[in-house]
Amino acid sequence: MATPRLPLWQLGGALRKTRVGKLMTTDQPAPVETELKLRGDAVALERLWQAPLLRGPEPASPRIKLLENVYYDTADLRLRKCGLAFRIRRDGDRFIQTVKTGDTAASAVMSRGEWEGEVSSPEPQPDRVDDPTMRAALGLLLPGELRPIFTTRVRREVVELNGTDSHGRLKVIEAAFDRGEIEAAGAREALAEIELELREGPPGALFDLALALQDVAPTQIETRSKSARGYALATGRRPAWVRAAPLDLKAEMTVVDALAAVLGACLRHWGANEAAATDGSDPEGVHQMRIGLRRFRSALAVFGNLLPAAEAEWLKDEGKWALDTLGPARDWDVFQADLLAPLEACRPDDDDLAALRAAAGERQADAYAQLREALSAPRYTRFLLRLGGWLEDRGWQSPELTAAQKAALAQPLLALAEKLLAKRHRQVLKRGKGFKKLAIAERHQLRIAVKKLRYTTEFFRGLYPAKRSKAYLAALRDLQESLGHLNDVAVAEHLLVDLTETSPPGSGARQLERAAGKVIGWYNRALLDFEPDMRRTWKSFAATKPFWNKPS
Repeated sequence: MATPRLPLWQLGGALRKTRVGKLMTTDQPAPVETELKLRGDAVALERLWQAPLLRGPEPASPRIKLLENVYYDTADLRLRKCGLAFRIRRDGDRFIQTVKTGDTAASAVMSRGEWEGEVSSPEPQPDRVDDPTMRAALGLLLPGELRPIFTTRVRREVVELNGTDSHGRLKVIEAAFDRGEIEAAGAREALAEIELELREGPPGALFDLALALQDVAPTQIETRSKSARGYALATGRRPAWVRAAPLDLKAEMTVVDALAAVLGACLRHWGANEAAATDGSDPEGVHQMRIGLRRFRSALAVFGNLLPAAEAEWLKDEGKWALDTLGPARDWDVFQADLLAPLEACRPDDDDLAALRAAAGERQADAYAQLREALSAPRYTRFLLRLGGWLEDRGWQSPELTAAQKAALAQPLLALAEKLLAKRHRQVLKRGKGFKKLAIAERHQLRIAVKKLRYTTEFFRGLYPAKRSKAYLAALRDLQESLGHLNDVAVAEHLLVDLTETSPPGSGARQLERAAGKVIGWYNRALLDFEPDMRRTWKSFAATKPFWNKPS
């Protein structure tokens, strides 16, 4: 069986690479497994299970197992903090001990080591793990220190698909239907998911199959492992947000290599924050997901003219739609935390502001409900699956490309980076010329240009020594944050106008109007006080020397 290549991307762990090895045989490198996990409700899974697409006209008998998995850890969850999962599985009369690495809930890339072997009882036996790397990861474990944290019970039905994908490539995919529950600390959570594991063929075949399944019944990509969900249930912790991982672009790369790396990194970033954004308990989840999507759209602005026109247009449209679904939730988050809260702190007994807080909270809740509906919609799942397959199959390698596009994709990355950085830098200087006299609308245009420049520098900063870029990046960050205050106030004014105009008439509406006037007046005055700081940050940036080789 051919060993699949490592995929270019993994959507927040949705496409998993797992190195699998036995506990007692560590001399050979483990093969790489690639899988894609989908979740759905019981009705959707049953429709998929009965679908001819998976079972065929004469379905073979599936392999059925009843599996009980008990996950162990120390009292202070030391293994979890180290990114480890320690599990004992009961499979009939057998007990299988498994230890996995790289299984943190916030991990955007699930490259997981796995060691397993049969043991004599359901009690954990860490001393059986003789692999040096795994032993070092586990550390010192005293007798009886491991205790059960949570349990999963599933009925697993497995079928194997042999054939070709939509490109005519041979594929062997194992589809495992898991239906059951997770139990922890007296709480239970339903579990209904499908694991599509690539046994042979290109990873793009997984996305091809998952897209076809969407025509049978709607599902969503599951970015969390069972252990991540179990720990969340056991501890009550909400999904965590993550920042973008640094890009590791090299000067010797070609443009096409950078294209794959940059778009994949953007997808990993927003995918890793999807659970936190949907949960909504921490506003940073939506914020980071939006950053990932904005970086994706900025990457399309950088590379879009090198892609087939139809593909570039589709990517831009779907990326904008996904970004727009998060906008209202983010706007109300910023309004409540960054604009309303400081004023409330200065006026703690203001009934008008209290009424505004309540009304804004209702709008915020509505915005998150719309966000959750959009992220669970078939359109979003199809976007992710199609994009994932496009990246895996390098969909930009199209006969529709012109000779000029092909030449541009094959050129050294450094040449393109310097050209784009210089262009973005010139645009910012042009937008900011005569900063002192710029109108509010002109400063908003400058802010957009600054944001585009910052994302471009984040893509390409690794091509240059960090010492050279430090001062420029700091000045650029300060300028973006300074101009960001303008946007926050402008968005707040829009939200307040909409809130007051759509509120039912009466004393409550008058309260909201008074509160809106207080907020708008407060921050318009604050902008006047902040004007010297904005001018200072602009002068500082304009005087800072670019760090690339050929600035203009």
